[in-house]
Amino acid sequence: MEDKQAQNLYLITMKIDKKYILIIILLILAGITSWRSYFQTYGQEDTVSIHTFPTEINGWTSIDIPLTEKEYSILETKNAFVRKYTSPDKSKEVFLYLIYSQTNRRVAHEPELCYSGGGLTLVRKFQDSFTYEGKTLHAQNLLFEQGNRKDIVFYWFKVGDTFTANYLMQQIQIAIKTLLRQPASSALIRLSAVTMDADVEKAQADIKEFARLIIPHLKKHLPNK
Repeated sequence: MEDKQAQNLYLITMKIDKKYILIIILLILAGITSWRSYFQTYGQEDTVSIHTFPTEINGWTSIDIPLTEKEYSILETKNAFVRKYTSPDKSKEVFLYLIYSQTNRRVAHEPELCYSGGGLTLVRKFQDSFTYEGKTLHAQNLLFEQGNRKDIVFYWFKVGDTFTANYLMQQIQIAIKTLLRQPASSALIRLSAVTMDADVEKAQADIKEFARLIIPHLKKHLPNK
């Protein structure tokens, strides 16, 4: 009797173990499929074009700075632009670089390498912030130098309906949304100003002033889906 009970218990245990093993295998396969979907290179075209972003904002007018085919190839999208915006009194100039994709997480990257590759030296980087509509938005603040030239750069990311200054956090948010099969559009917003007279504080103030003006347009022209 005891041998039979032990045999039955063994068979039940084997069935339970097989169920757990099957569940674990299915979870691993699901995880692999999800992560492969996340890390794949997307060929799907965006249905939203950010080239409709306003060329004039609160009196600031702009001119387009053409991107080369090589640059578009590196970015893996043509849903990007660079514009120089000038204030109404011509005393301020801010460059706006936007890149956006509804499917390709890799388009929103850290711009440090782009500047360093152009011969500029990164001499300072820290997380800064500015306020808009009673809210605080965090951005990376970078200072590059090349001879007497100084480039001040602010950048942050948009994932869905949220802004973040942290590249890793942006990638994690995209991964979570992808795994949950939620819209995971991503964008890089980069603002910069150039000064030859070392007036870095003025350049930073100009960037923050213009940043506040473009937030409503970012929300409108860089949709969450």
